[in-house]
Amino acid sequence: MSNTQKKNVPELRFPEFEGEWEEKQFADFTKINQGLQIAINERKTEYSPELYFYITNEFLRPNSQTKYFIENPPQSVIANKEDILMTRTGNTGKVVTNVFGAFHNNFFKIKFDKNLYDRLFLVEVLNSSKIQNKILSLAGSSTIPDLNHSDFYSISSSYPLLREQQKIGKFFSKLDRQIELEEQKLELLQQQKKGYMQKIFSQELRFKDENGEDYPDWKEKKLGDITEQSMYGIGASATRFDSKNIYIRITDIDEKSRKLNYQNLTTPDELNNKYKLKRNDILFARTGASTGKSYIHKEEKDIYNYYFAGFLIKFKINEQNSPLFIYQFTLTSKFNKWVKVMSVRSGQPGINSEEYAKLPLVLPNKLEQQKIAKFLDRFDRQIELEKQKIEILQQQKKGLLQSMFI
Repeated sequence: MSNTQKKNVPELRFPEFEGEWEEKQFADFTKINQGLQIAINERKTEYSPELYFYITNEFLRPNSQTKYFIENPPQSVIANKEDILMTRTGNTGKVVTNVFGAFHNNFFKIKFDKNLYDRLFLVEVLNSSKIQNKILSLAGSSTIPDLNHSDFYSISSSYPLLREQQKIGKFFSKLDRQIELEEQKLELLQQQKKGYMQKIFSQELRFKDENGEDYPDWKEKKLGDITEQSMYGIGASATRFDSKNIYIRITDIDEKSRKLNYQNLTTPDELNNKYKLKRNDILFARTGASTGKSYIHKEEKDIYNYYFAGFLIKFKINEQNSPLFIYQFTLTSKFNKWVKVMSVRSGQPGINSEEYAKLPLVLPNKLEQQKIAKFLDRFDRQIELEKQKIEILQQQKKGLLQSMFI
């Protein structure tokens, strides 16, 4: 690829191509039609050969297991794998291709001359931030955004000749496939960890000691029995980050990874060492929708001091137990079920310090706890590395899209 300074050409381009790209509106080369509205009670949930897969918003939801099928749709609402669909209402602008079935009324099918335009190239055009921003702007900011036909047709972008489109489309298709494979690896790791956790905490799977012998039986305890200290956080206001003192609030802990988000850091307006976190301290959210969210302080960044906010409760686990094992337990479905029961309030959900102290635990001895924690933490590290790989690939794609499109 080479850089070029010509008018209306991308910043980055495959070297065998030259000449300006041509700006066109979708009205110049596409035709769109909406899909078919079928009531839920008329949809089938079991496949049979005479039925068509029904492409709905459900299809767009990650990991959704729900599939619908319908019979005798008109030919105009059938999409082949070489077609492009796009949502027109609700989550407007979602692009779908490489799927066969009858599509819902929430979708447009975008028809174009395949002798002049490349499907994979058009998919990247539609997914580009420039076009997505335009789509969302035209769809409006009402409760249910809706993109009408004329607004879609008014959107413009620049296009090279077919052969260059094909090369760009194929290039990004390979990159998308690479991202997809890494996402599959991530999903597999997450499912493997989940499976091991179910077996470990139900004691279906037990570790052996260094001599191959069984560890002692697990014992029933409560969180308060193994806690040296529990306390509420500081009721300070968040101020501009001073580059030294980090204020950890519920919203600063990522919902999925349970790691501290280093974007938009703040500093408490009151610094009190009583509320400074130490390694292996465990925090629990005590109120609101995030009740039960847990965090273990493993930060090795000694250049910072970490203080925790008032809607969090700190538990310091005693020396006879592994804090990382206790933290891993807080990621289980068993813990989540306990939180749902305990957090029921007349107003918003909440669990106070005394209630958290009553959390029932079944604990192996410390050596087995450490072995289990180390095993599960290894999965967490692999999962984090996989997430970083995906993030790097996505950033690379974002940069290339900005450079290779106009």
